[in-house]
Amino acid sequence: MQIYFPILRFTHLDENVFLASVSTTTLVTGISIGNQSGSPCSSYTTIDDPSRNIAQSTLYALCDKGSPFNTSNGGSWIRFIGTGGTIIPLISLGMGHCSAYTGGWFNGTLPTTVSAVVNRTVCFTTSRVLCIYNRFVSVINCGSFYVYFLPPVTVCIVRYCTT
Repeated sequence: MQIYFPILRFTHLDENVFLASVSTTTLVTGISIGNQSGSPCSSYTTIDDPSRNIAQSTLYALCDKGSPFNTSNGGSWIRFIGTGGTIIPLISLGMGHCSAYTGGWFNGTLPTTVSAVVNRTVCFTTSRVLCIYNRFVSVINCGSFYVYFLPPVTVCIVRYCTT
């Protein structure tokens, strides 16, 4: 699937000064919408998206407000796969990662027992506030991988990161 995104790039000039420029790019990403009923370990949506990786430091202003997160039940069970990463990072990355102005990180520990589910928050960090915005999420340990129940974000400068 090819997705065209407007790119809003910020260049950090000073502590309080950013230079913004706009262009467009094509990102190739794989999203496979899965059945959302049944066990989350077998009924999930997969996202294979290298632009979500924490190493992506260009600010594209991408966000997770739309599909596949905006479902009628308030979110989707998501499994991240591929070179972009398979888990949401467990520490704050600061700003300017994951092709977003502010990337999300998992505030807590992942479940260590197979089939265990934990409810936590994903936090989004600015230059001054560690968790200025958050989303309540669930994650299940499926043995060799994790599946997250992720709601859509309500502001379009934040995005779930992966590592």
